[in-house]
Amino acid sequence: MNKYFIFGLLCFLHLSVFAQMRNQDMPSSGREQIFIGSGLNLGFFNGLILGLNPEVGYSLNRFVDVGVATNLTYITRNYGNGSDRQFIAGGGPYLRLWPINSFFAGGQFEYNYVSFSNVSNNVVTNRIRFGAPSMLAGIGNGTRFVGRSQFYTSIMVDVLNDPQSPYIDAMGRKEPVFRTAFTFYLRSKGR
Repeated sequence: MNKYFIFGLLCFLHLSVFAQMRNQDMPSSGREQIFIGSGLNLGFFNGLILGLNPEVGYSLNRFVDVGVATNLTYITRNYGNGSDRQFIAGGGPYLRLWPINSFFAGGQFEYNYVSFSNVSNNVVTNRIRFGAPSMLAGIGNGTRFVGRSQFYTSIMVDVLNDPQSPYIDAMGRKEPVFRTAFTFYLRSKGR
């Protein structure tokens, strides 16, 4: 039974990919394949995550986007009489593969600079600054019209497991990274 399900799923994906290839033309100019935009990183879990993720990218073809994204994030974690606070700034290159128009898988290497402090009974203690690499990998769902716009939501995890990564908690557990972004493509000068 599993063989037939997997075979059917592969046939469906195959037909979807080729249907998209016929229906979506690539823009004629390279400028129309460049996109810019920003993502938003927002979370509430015994604290707050608030982040902005500006990005610039290039659609190589109907299925592949490459680019550079930045990361500006503020995180608080509350407990008892205190809280931990982090400000994170960093960025790096990414790759997204769109096998069908509404689904992608991707990865992003980041190097982040972290400023950490602890607040206990309204007194700031334990201020430290450090840097850490991360390799975010995950999947997403959205719309992508090369030459016009993109909108997506993704979930990623850090697969490098560096203990100083901003995406690994104090217990060594991976914290999921949720991002929603809107980007738009540049237009040729003649349009």
